[in-house]
Amino acid sequence: MDVSVVVVGDEILSGHVQDANASFIATRVAHHGHRLRRVVIIPDDPNEIAAEVMRELAGPATLVFVCGGLGPTHDDRTMEGIAAALGTPLVELAPLAARIEEIVASVGRAGFSHDAFGVEGLRKMALAPDGAEVLPTSIGVIPAVTVEHGGARIVILPGPPRELQAVFAETVEPRFLEGTGVALWREEVTHRFPESTFAVVLTELQARFPSTSIGSYPQADHTLIRIAGPVEESQAVAEELRAQVTRFADSDEGKRLLEFMSIRRHDGAS
Repeated sequence: MDVSVVVVGDEILSGHVQDANASFIATRVAHHGHRLRRVVIIPDDPNEIAAEVMRELAGPATLVFVCGGLGPTHDDRTMEGIAAALGTPLVELAPLAARIEEIVASVGRAGFSHDAFGVEGLRKMALAPDGAEVLPTSIGVIPAVTVEHGGARIVILPGPPRELQAVFAETVEPRFLEGTGVALWREEVTHRFPESTFAVVLTELQARFPSTSIGSYPQADHTLIRIAGPVEESQAVAEELRAQVTRFADSDEGKRLLEFMSIRRHDGAS
């Protein structure tokens, strides 16, 4: 299954907050054997939210996560933007409304006015696109919902990582991710040559094994190559790559290059 993530938040675009949700979702999606195709960060603007959701629905993803912008204040407009993208009105979802009214009642019993506690803002959190279903969670009132549209599923999640991860573990993974993907086999190969040494080799391997994902990541004193995909293909890529690394390392030129790189790294560290 192809997946995309839309992160909503002016605070992320301004650098005031670092996004943790996209990396968390990416890890869990990969764990269940699905492919994250795209992550995009957009502002708290309902027009941009609507445009981006429409763009994702027109692409290859059949599962779209939208994170953030679900709170009680004026800048929490994710539901509004998604409703516009789907061409549906915002409606009150009974399970969310009931939990919010429990809070409202407790506020009244404690002697606070509705204005003091911002009750109208809380009630706004019960609104979602028509046809949406509440995703239950054991903590607080979290307006996480899901809605289907044109063969794709949109999962709308809160921005605070603690809340998002709770909904993900309790509801999202069991319902939408577990048991529906293809388990990935992962291999890692390291070498101490320049990253460019095996660039052509990796290009050829990727062309021969298109179902695998091959990534090259230079580190301080070595290059790490990660391989993920179906077990037989991934193992074949790793085996051939290790053989090529060993063969080159045993050659005269490879030995000279390793010595050269060792001197350069030593000089760079001193």
